[in-house]
Amino acid sequence: MVFERNKGRVGLSKWYVCVKCNKKRKTTRVLHAHHIFSWNKFESKRYDSKNGVVLCIKCHNGFHRKYKYEALDKPDLLVEYLNGDKAVKTYIKENK
Repeated sequence: MVFERNKGRVGLSKWYVCVKCNKKRKTTRVLHAHHIFSWNKFESKRYDSKNGVVLCIKCHNGFHRKYKYEALDKPDLLVEYLNGDKAVKTYIKENK
């Protein structure tokens, strides 16, 4: 579901797009869905299709290397990593 939202919103219905580096792909093979609110800490948001962004493998691993376990409790770190992504910022604000 996260991938389909990304494809329609960012990829103009043709591409899946990493929201960090804008890498475009026709398949999801090298892309990951990343939860805005952690899968482990926010059980009620696990299956919310809006609780996710698409990142390429390099950007996804880069996020977790940079923020490690601190990111589990602080979804705002994703906004920082994505340079103030408005959609993510709005989702966090509406769901705190």
